[in-house]
Amino acid sequence: MRYARRSCASFSVDIFDPEAWPAAGPNFSPDEPEVCLLNLPLRIIDLPPPTGQGIADFSKWAGAEGEEPEAYLPRARLGAYLNTRFSTLLASLPAGVTVSLDQRRIDAATRKDGAWRLESETAYFGPYDDVLLSLGQPQTRRDEQMASWETHAGKHRLDILPAYPGRAVVEAASGWQGKVVAIRGLGLSAIDVVRMLTIGLGGQFQDGSYVPSGREPGTIAPFSLDGHAPAPKPQTAAIDARFEPSKGECEAFRAALVAALSSDADEPLTVLTDALIAPARRILTETRAFRRADEVENWLAAERKEPGSQETRATVEAIKGNIAEAEGRVAPSPGYVIGQLWRKWQPLLREIFDRVQAAAETAEAIVKFDEGLKRYSYGAPVDTLYQMLALIDVGLVYPCATADPDITLLPQGWRLQSGGRSVVAQVMVDSVLPPPVLEMVSEPLLTGLRERNMLSPLKGGLGVRCAPDGAVIRQDGERVPGLWLAGRLASGSTIANDSIHDCFAETVERWSQAVFKA
Repeated sequence: MRYARRSCASFSVDIFDPEAWPAAGPNFSPDEPEVCLLNLPLRIIDLPPPTGQGIADFSKWAGAEGEEPEAYLPRARLGAYLNTRFSTLLASLPAGVTVSLDQRRIDAATRKDGAWRLESETAYFGPYDDVLLSLGQPQTRRDEQMASWETHAGKHRLDILPAYPGRAVVEAASGWQGKVVAIRGLGLSAIDVVRMLTIGLGGQFQDGSYVPSGREPGTIAPFSLDGHAPAPKPQTAAIDARFEPSKGECEAFRAALVAALSSDADEPLTVLTDALIAPARRILTETRAFRRADEVENWLAAERKEPGSQETRATVEAIKGNIAEAEGRVAPSPGYVIGQLWRKWQPLLREIFDRVQAAAETAEAIVKFDEGLKRYSYGAPVDTLYQMLALIDVGLVYPCATADPDITLLPQGWRLQSGGRSVVAQVMVDSVLPPPVLEMVSEPLLTGLRERNMLSPLKGGLGVRCAPDGAVIRQDGERVPGLWLAGRLASGSTIANDSIHDCFAETVERWSQAVFKA
C-alpha cells in the first residue's frame, strides 16, 4: 500500500483465503493450542513495523502484554497479531484502493484475452491483470510410506492423522488414554505433538518433573531415520552474543555466497562453507573449545556429504549435551557454533540468494545444506527439551524407538523395532511436513497450471521456477504474464522461505514494485 499512497493510484485487490483467520494461516491460527510454540524468543523476532497503521510491531505488541524478551510465545499469539495487523490495514486503505476478502477456495486459474480468470467450486472471478499464488503449504500427495500406512489404518480402523491442526490432535487424543502413540519425525513439530499429548491434556511440569493428568497416552514414541532431536538455541541474549559474527566475517560470507551463486563456481557449496571456517575457529578459540586445526573443516566436509552424520550420541545423551551447550555450561562443539552462525546469517542468505537466479544444481546444493542445518538454526527452546527429558524419565516418552526403526504393519497398529527393543503403536501422528516439491503437489489450482505448462520445477526435488521478483518462469525461460508466486513452493528460487521473517522478505517487496510498475 506504500506505493498506492505515494502515487494516489486506484486499483482493486481480491483476496481468496479459506482459513477462518486471514493472514494467520492454519499453523498460526489463533485457535491453535497454546502449547504449540514459536521457535524464536521474542527478542529475536524482528518483523518490519507496519507503515501508517495504528498497530505496533510484534515485539512491542506482545511486550505490552507483559511478556519477557526471552519468552517463546505460542504460535497462536503471532497468528492473532498478523490477523489484527491485516484487519487494521483493511480499515486504513488509501483513497482509490479497494480490497475484498472471500473464503472460497480457488480450484483453477486460466488466462484468456490477456487477463486471468479464477474458478471456485461455485463461482467464477475476474478478469484480473495479475494473480499472486501465496498458498503456504499446498495440498500434497502422500509419500509412499504414508500412503501405505493410511491404507493400513483404514483397513484396521486405526487412528492416523497429521500434526496440524493441533486442535484436531488434542480432540482426538481424548480417546487415546493408555494407548501407544507413535510420532513420525523428531523435529519441532514432533515436540509440539508431545506437548499436545501432555500439557495439552492437563499434565503439568513442576520443579523439573512431570505430573500427569491421567488423560495421557500410555506411551509416546517419536521416531526418525537418524534419531536426532533439534538442538536448542542459546538460552539467553548474553550466551547468544558469543556466536555473533563480526562485520568483516559478514562481508566475507556475503562475498562467498555471491561467488557460490555465480556460474563460474565449480564447487559452489565448498566455496560457501569455506567462509564459515574462520569465524567458527575464532568462536571456538574464544570459548576455549578449539582442539584441532582441522576439526571445523572435517565437520563441514561431513555435513556437505551427509548432514547429521557427525552425531554419534544416543538421543538422550545428545539432548543433554546440546542443552549444556545452549546454557553455556560446556564449551560449544564445532557443529553448534556453525549452526548458530548459519542462523545469524539467515537474513543475509535470503537477501542475496533470493535476488539471484542461480543454476539449478547450485540452488539445490545450498538449499539442501540449509535444510540440514535447520536442526541448529531452527532449534527448539531449552525448556521444551528439558520437558522432553522429564517425560523420558517417567517413561511416558520412549526414545528407544527413534533411531532408524524397522516398522512392521500389524492389525493392532505399527511395530517400531530399534535395536533389541520394540513397541507397538495403535495411533500414528505424522509430524513430517511435506517437502516443497512441485511434482508432489496435488492442489487442483497448481496441478492445472502445471498441466498447461505454466508452472515448472526449477529442478526435480525443488519448487517452482521463479524470477527474483516472484514472476513465474516457464520451462522455456519465458515469464508467464501476470502470474506470480511467493512462499514455500518457490524453494530453490528462494531459500529459507518457511521462516516467519520470510513473510516480509525482499521478494515480496520486489513483487509489489513490479506489479505496481506494470
